[in-house]
Amino acid sequence: MKLALIGGGNKSYMPYMENYQKILRECKVDYDVINWDRLGIEEVGGLTFKDNKHAIPRNFLDYLKYGKFVSSKLRECEYDKVIVFGIAIAFFISKLLKHNYYDRYIFDIRDDHKIRKFFNIMQVIDRSCFTVLSSPGYMLWLPKSSKYMINHNTTICSLNVLRKVDVNHFNKEQLVIANIGSIRDYQINIDLINALKNKKNITVKFHGYGAITEKIKTYIRLHNINNVELTGRYEKNKEEFFYLKADMINVLRYNDSINNKTALPNRLYKAAIYGKPLLAFKGTYLSEVISKYDLGLVVSSFKNLDGKIWEYISNFNVKKYEQGRYNFLEMVIKDNIKFQEHVKNFIER
Repeated sequence: MKLALIGGGNKSYMPYMENYQKILRECKVDYDVINWDRLGIEEVGGLTFKDNKHAIPRNFLDYLKYGKFVSSKLRECEYDKVIVFGIAIAFFISKLLKHNYYDRYIFDIRDDHKIRKFFNIMQVIDRSCFTVLSSPGYMLWLPKSSKYMINHNTTICSLNVLRKVDVNHFNKEQLVIANIGSIRDYQINIDLINALKNKKNITVKFHGYGAITEKIKTYIRLHNINNVELTGRYEKNKEEFFYLKADMINVLRYNDSINNKTALPNRLYKAAIYGKPLLAFKGTYLSEVISKYDLGLVVSSFKNLDGKIWEYISNFNVKKYEQGRYNFLEMVIKDNIKFQEHVKNFIER
């Protein structure tokens, strides 16, 4: 049997693909990765689509060209089964999926895409072997189906890896609130910065890079803000260090889009693993999860934010937090084990 994984971007921007590749290697399955080198950073290969642009955001015509590339590779290589990532890619190869790979493909949805409104996504879901969601919140906007399976954005497989949290968890002399990873959601981060502007005992840090990085740099320079640090891109092996040096992890987002309202970011899982409480804004599925499992502070406004943060720290209950993150990650591991079993059944049948 030969299988293809079809992604819509650079391999380094699709870490979730490794969840499948690990299983495929264990089952000794011959597989290929078909992907789109949007940034022009990968080696030339027969299954990697390249064009003259070097940017992540793309237009309809770019997607159309990539869809034709994928379709040609599927016909040329005659794969037995496929795993397709993303609503947009599924749209451009939907006919091929529905007719040539009926019940022989996994449809993996990591976020929403505006193109969903222009085709019958239910047909793609129904004709899949099963459809994977990275957040249960996506079921709020997807059609009802018995085909859904959850695969959380984490590879944790044991609770033994959890970092222990002690009573002296917080650095009360200089509290660090950190964004670790891609920097996005400009307005809510500006609101955070303004709410904590030049507070002497709080530092807001942004580790990573994103489309809004330069705008934030300009803003803090123009407004003479001295307690915000942007450290730029980092090597993956530095990520643990950043988590351990932080007191709280910034997962702030307004519910101003379907993705913001229903997605669960990587930081949710990593913060729980490293024992770092989260700072979130009310009105999202993410904030509901954080409240349910006592994983951090959820605020409904930025008024007197520093007071709310210090009150949370003063009343921080280590036992309650530890039990909450234990229950949360136990649920995550169970969901991911179920996902792995379904992928193995898909391979073997």
